[in-house]
Amino acid sequence: MPKEIKIGIFGLGTVGQSVVEQIRVNGLLIEARTGILPRVIKAVTANPHKPRSVDLTDIEVSADPNFILDDPEIDLVIELIGGCDLAKEILLTSFAKGKAVVTANKALLAVHSREIFGAAAKTGARLGFEASVAGGIPILRMIREGLSGDRITGVSGIINGTSNYILTQMSEQGQSFADALKDAQALGYAEADPTFDVEGIDQAHKLLILMNLAFGGLFSFDQLYAEGITQIESIDIAMAKEFGYKIKLLGKAIDRGGSYEGRVHPALVPEDDLLAAVNGAFNAVSVEADFAGHLMAYGRGAGGHPTSSAVVADLVGVIRSFKGEAPPPLSLLPDRLVPKEILPIGEISSEYYLRFSVLDRVGVLAKITRALGDQNISISSMIQNERAAKAKDAVDVVIFTHQALERDIRKALEEIGQMDFIARPTKLIRVDSP
Repeated sequence: MPKEIKIGIFGLGTVGQSVVEQIRVNGLLIEARTGILPRVIKAVTANPHKPRSVDLTDIEVSADPNFILDDPEIDLVIELIGGCDLAKEILLTSFAKGKAVVTANKALLAVHSREIFGAAAKTGARLGFEASVAGGIPILRMIREGLSGDRITGVSGIINGTSNYILTQMSEQGQSFADALKDAQALGYAEADPTFDVEGIDQAHKLLILMNLAFGGLFSFDQLYAEGITQIESIDIAMAKEFGYKIKLLGKAIDRGGSYEGRVHPALVPEDDLLAAVNGAFNAVSVEADFAGHLMAYGRGAGGHPTSSAVVADLVGVIRSFKGEAPPPLSLLPDRLVPKEILPIGEISSEYYLRFSVLDRVGVLAKITRALGDQNISISSMIQNERAAKAKDAVDVVIFTHQALERDIRKALEEIGQMDFIARPTKLIRVDSP
């Protein structure tokens, strides 16, 4: 066995610099735990001459990807550039050349899931991707190793710190969505273009990776339902609180005995649920398993140091695998890994929060409840704001339903939406339940 492992790193942003720093600081600790010293010898970045906050002594830096890919001395590639096109080429080429890979690229692993994991299985490549989901929280390792002998039936959680910070500010500080987003951007939690975070796309990437691992399949990202938080208003936060809930943006996946739910959307979470207490930019992932029962992991889901911790943990895992058999990236043996389908959102069943903005007329409630009843939707509770000051003003009517199929809810809302007393589109938020 070699006494050291030579590493090439793609990307010297916040996370990349933190990885280099951690390997420098903890290299001897890693050697003490594995018998092999990790050493970064090359780096590729778009701007090789840009000043960095980390010591790059003894690390050659280039803008050419082949500077690393064509070097036979490099045993392991760390990919931290983000995006899909170049990153996919880096991973596939590394697999073909027999190099191990560690990546934090959630978008690549979700959108090109079948191609990447298929190539890793075909070549027998060592692939670590812990940092792609929930930053420094070792949730993938918990599923792959800690629950390797158990059947996982569900995964849910708060897996985007930006959206969770915004909802926390709206709930705890009474801020509007727009003001909370500005604060998140000022603190560095949100990008200048926050679309991926606030529209649920980032969470959907992470959830698909979790589903692949938890349910032993290759799911298609195109089938996963994603809805963000841009339509959540202060009144929804207040109504949720009045009924004993908090609104959180959840990723939720459930094995329904061979059919699979996979969805990202705002949800009313009961205040006594552990997920309701996850505030600010923190993440938490809840796992249900047949024998282990309910487990939850909590921590910082992003940032240079938490993410680099996950990257270096994967590095240690790869080093150890050089001394023995490398576990398959998605836990199952390659010949057992098959494509699986995600149920359409219309096929899920849930309780619902419905907020109708209506003109204050006689018979409005009767017409709404009749339309819901025609689709077999029963009401658990209802509240109406005070009467409108003027006839032309709208009032809010909030209805909580019992369990109902989403397709029935949507059919009823389509009919109600055409009624002449509806002032604005109806707000639908699902209520989180097992």
